[in-house]
Amino acid sequence: MKICLDPGHSGKIEPGACAGGVTEAAVNLEVAKIAGRMLEKFGHQVLLTRTGEVDNDWLSWRCEAAWAFGADIFVSIHCNACEDETVTGTETFYFPGSETGHALARCIQSELVAFCHTVDRKVKTNDEWTVLLETAMPAVLVELAFLTNDAERTRLISDMGKRQFAEGLMRGINRFADGGPLFGKVMERKTTRNRKV
Repeated sequence: MKICLDPGHSGKIEPGACAGGVTEAAVNLEVAKIAGRMLEKFGHQVLLTRTGEVDNDWLSWRCEAAWAFGADIFVSIHCNACEDETVTGTETFYFPGSETGHALARCIQSELVAFCHTVDRKVKTNDEWTVLLETAMPAVLVELAFLTNDAERTRLISDMGKRQFAEGLMRGINRFADGGPLFGKVMERKTTRNRKV
């Protein structure tokens, strides 16, 4: 399977959530790199939309990269934030009406929660985020955990924690790839962009 992993945010230009001297962009990238290596060991082809910092906060190029790669699925990796520092957990979003996007989101959410022992904030829909709206293949956006929560931030920046979240992603993607008839729909290549499957 051809998998596009999108480490959310850009770096200095657009760091995403920030807490305790940690930027979301940096955590997203490290987790994506580890997950990519894990997935390649299972025979998947993996593209990271960025491998370092980028100098803009434009989002459509991420979708363009996935399209050019011929990705079967698109997974955008993020960390969450909240004014209430006690809030914790994992949640995964997909484009409403996308049957395979929903299946992918369920697989990733369930494996992350089970493997990483995070609070299950459930699978949800979003029809406004560019990386879900403008991708032609099934796409999800994963919020691994909360940078604004001290315990989850400590975990997200530790080597063991990053590896655990990466493995949770890998397990979810592999579960989806092995999921039978729903996966067959992913392989129906679309000739029209921005059409959800």
